[in-house]
Amino acid sequence: QEFCVHMAEHFELVIFTAGMEDYANWAIDSLHEKIQEKFSDPSLKPISHRLFRQHALPCRDCYIKDLSALGRDLSKTMIVDNIPQNFLLQPDNGVAIRTWTDDPSDTALAELAPLLINIVIQRVPDVREALRESKQHLI
Repeated sequence: QEFCVHMAEHFELVIFTAGMEDYANWAIDSLHEKIQEKFSDPSLKPISHRLFRQHALPCRDCYIKDLSALGRDLSKTMIVDNIPQNFLLQPDNGVAIRTWTDDPSDTALAELAPLLINIVIQRVPDVREALRESKQHLI
């Protein structure tokens, strides 16, 4: 929740899940309400769009999330996912993050936030280049 609140201050948030729509909507609605409580303007919509399993491409053991389905400029679009195969069509737009397993000491999103915010602050013309550079730096 904290990560989404912080990111919503800088980004348009779109949830793209391989989950089934009914279950995912229940979970996203709960998250959306908790995020919206943190904003002073109740008309703000912190999660602007939702895409579900039917919007992804089934492929063996995963569902590939085609970011072009968002209708957004891919030079300004990033995906954070715990399954790198999910963003195979646009690997340079993807940030792989370890799976969360109900561990209250998990800090993966908090560690990722500064990189994402830095991309905004620097007004990077193409997020794919910034993500490639950050991956090279980590290697």
